[in-house]
Amino acid sequence: MKRLAILVVAAALCLTGGAAQARQASPPAAASKATPETRALAARYFDAIHYDKLLGQMMDQMVPMMITSMRQQAPSVTEDQSRVIGETVVETTREMTGKMKGPMIDAMAEVFTEQELRDLVAFYEGPTGQALIAKTPELTQRMMGQMPGMMAEMQVKMRERLCAKIDCGKAAAPGAKPSKP
Repeated sequence: MKRLAILVVAAALCLTGGAAQARQASPPAAASKATPETRALAARYFDAIHYDKLLGQMMDQMVPMMITSMRQQAPSVTEDQSRVIGETVVETTREMTGKMKGPMIDAMAEVFTEQELRDLVAFYEGPTGQALIAKTPELTQRMMGQMPGMMAEMQVKMRERLCAKIDCGKAAAPGAKPSKP
């Protein structure tokens, strides 16, 4: 249980560090361009894209990957501890997504013009926008199925290009013993 506490504290520190970085990287606050109308349109946009449902689905996919990664880094974590960590991640994330939505609506209302927001809302509330949202999981799955082959090909091409630039035949591989002249 002590290791679990350490993992939770480490995760919290990582998240806190990321938040501090995000605050430092944010541009200085300017006068808001958002209006009540642009805020209302931004809220409609988030409703039209099924923001809450999409975030839930994303968490359902991310949590198992996070737990797998964590278990690889800390093999002593038990199944029960993994389950508790997963539940805690989901609970905390769901709570935070509710808090994130307001600032995200404000950001959209400030960045996009009223006409742009009207166009986005019209698209996503319409049949084509809804079809895009409904079919995105299947599309993503199909695209992800093609990624391993594409990544392998990309790695080969990168190596070929890199070797053409730095002459890999003369460069020693990492961990290789230098050849004798």
